Amino acid sequence: MPTTTPPVVDDALAALERERDVRICVAAEAGSRAWGYAGPTSDHDIAVVYAQRPADYVVLDGYVASIHEEFNESADREVDVRAWNLTRVAELLTESNPTVLEALASPTVYRSCAGLDALREHALTAFSPIDCYHHYRSLATGQSAATDNSPTVSRALVVVRAALYARYVRDTHTFPTPVFPAFLDDAGERFPDAWIATARRLVARKRAGRGDEPIADPIDPGIVALPREIDPDTHAVRGIERGRVNDFVRTAFERAQQS
Repeated sequence: MPTTTPPVVDDALAALERERDVRICVAAEAGSRAWGYAGPTSDHDIAVVYAQRPADYVVLDGYVASIHEEFNESADREVDVRAWNLTRVAELLTESNPTVLEALASPTVYRSCAGLDALREHALTAFSPIDCYHHYRSLATGQSAATDNSPTVSRALVVVRAALYARYVRDTHTFPTPVFPAFLDDAGERFPDAWIATARRLVARKRAGRGDEPIADPIDPGIVALPREIDPDTHAVRGIERGRVNDFVRTAFERAQQS
């Protein structure tokens, strides 16, 4: 069931529909406020799925796959909107993209539509473990390289979270809860105590509003020492069904045109 939308988020969603002539199908928190480590001044990071008007999908230069930087830079808002077209979300879901899966699993949903619950249940159990692993591994290693130059608490938290999630997906073929403190409570025994202690310290500092501070100690290189390749015979065992995704897209698109 959708959560009551804060006025600042409601204003941003209304502006998105008005300024970009789209209809919002789904909107959910997909950042620190949803993942359990928001600080006192944390913005709202909102994942949005939208539909365009039918003609926009067939005319030249009409289709817009995603909306992010330009919209957020056009106004002084306390909300960071990352929006995907229904078609683009369908593509990302069939690739088991964890950014979209996490948004789908968000505990804070502001806008919903018919078929979302069924899609969520299917996607979070049918995702491809090997694809999801590689996405999380890429995030962990890429952000780790960036952290070497600017080692802040926020960046380090992204690295540690992605690295632990990559291992969890590889070892269990289960999608992790995106609420990181809950994940540490439930799955922490799978990892070395020192890694979990590091993760908890980063969460505490981020919650205290110290996300931009430099980290006190370097991240243990072992956390991000993830193999580039894993056995496809073991881990390429399933995938999100295109037909199930298309069913959701059709229903969401039809409802959006009626609103």
